Amino acid sequence: MTLTCRFRRAFITATCRSFILLIGIGMIWAVIKYMKYRWYKEEEETRQMYDMIVKIIDILRSHNEACQENKELQPYMPIPHVRDSLIAPKDRKKMEKVWKRSVDFLAANESRVRTETRRIGGADFLVWKWIQPSASCDKMLIMPSKVWQGQAFHLDRRNSPPNSLTPCLKIRNMFDPVMEIGDHWHLAIQEAILEKCNDNEGIVHIAVDKNSREGCVYVKCLSPEYAGKAFKALHGSWFDGKLVTVKYLRLDRYHHRFPQAIACSAPLKPSNTHMNSMSHLRLRTGTANNQGNS
Repeated sequence: MTLTCRFRRAFITATCRSFILLIGIGMIWAVIKYMKYRWYKEEEETRQMYDMIVKIIDILRSHNEACQENKELQPYMPIPHVRDSLIAPKDRKKMEKVWKRSVDFLAANESRVRTETRRIGGADFLVWKWIQPSASCDKMLIMPSKVWQGQAFHLDRRNSPPNSLTPCLKIRNMFDPVMEIGDHWHLAIQEAILEKCNDNEGIVHIAVDKNSREGCVYVKCLSPEYAGKAFKALHGSWFDGKLVTVKYLRLDRYHHRFPQAIACSAPLKPSNTHMNSMSHLRLRTGTANNQGNS
């Protein structure tokens, strides 16, 4: 075989192998991009689901209060009517999956909402009915606000994103700016977060957006590992009657919004050992233990 033929064969072999390698790299890159897209869509749908649940509960609770004042009102609401009041007609097809997940979540995890079948206008409808708390629950509700009230659901693959790549968090539904009183109410919010994450020594900065209509609080941790630990402690918890949701936030965006956080490195701790925001959970745990012993 001549030198020219050998060179040509080597060139063709190298080109084919390079082409196959590029195809392999391209496929891996495409899979990674697809997985990131799926993860983003899943996270966005989960966030929309929790927002929808909060709105549904607010509507049912408000309707129940209206029924207490006006006895002529029916104590239930057709589920399609609730959907139509929350989702504009042009968005209903796009939000269909989010709505179905919200309905399924309420059926499986919300004891204060009961699903019934009622005949309305000659047709059968599934309806939601708000269940008034029992006397034992009323005693627990007398306790001061700004307390953690338990976990709404257990974290799993669907509602807990993979390990964090950022040390920053954005927490929603921690407060309602319209309802807060006084000049220092935001300090109670910070204290409650530190008490809920009492075993986390990596929280170095907390910022309460006092004008946020979504009740947003921003948290920076020493590392992504500490942020993941805080995520698991806070996400899906009930706080002051609101369902708290958490998402990860990029470090550069956090520092752009809170430049003072760049120099923060000292771990924050609760201001005292009373753990007032956890009192509701301690009471419930103690009651459960007493019932078990009896």
